[in-house]
Amino acid sequence: MLVTDFQSLCSVPMPSRDLLARLARFAVVGGTVAASFMALNWLFERLVGKQAAFFLAYPPSVLLHFCLNKWWTFGCRGGDTRRQIGEYLVMVAVAFVIQWGVFKVLSTLTTWPGPLEAGLANVAQMALTFVVMQRRIFGARPLPSITPP
Repeated sequence: MLVTDFQSLCSVPMPSRDLLARLARFAVVGGTVAASFMALNWLFERLVGKQAAFFLAYPPSVLLHFCLNKWWTFGCRGGDTRRQIGEYLVMVAVAFVIQWGVFKVLSTLTTWPGPLEAGLANVAQMALTFVVMQRRIFGARPLPSITPP
């Protein structure tokens, strides 16, 4: 029985190089967008306060996120851009609810700086956005199938 379990464990297909490269690019985009979101939060917080800064920093960060992911992470040069933008905005609305919730919880329970709370809230929704973009929004190019050796 132990040998059978080990054999089945070893036969689990590994992610393709394309998927791993896409995940790496997504992580770089996520870090870049999170850094710009936090920087904008820092800048706007000095002018309008913590909560308003979060809202003001969101639209430019969303635009940067869409563009970098469309053209670099997922390599989507064509496609139905109107459909992609519409689906992306729905995903952003869901991600925003997640981010805002995490931000509010952190703001209430901690005394951390607003930009740090905003950055951590951004991380909370990253897995959701990758899956939705990979499978739905920019999914015109399917990943190569994984075949065991």
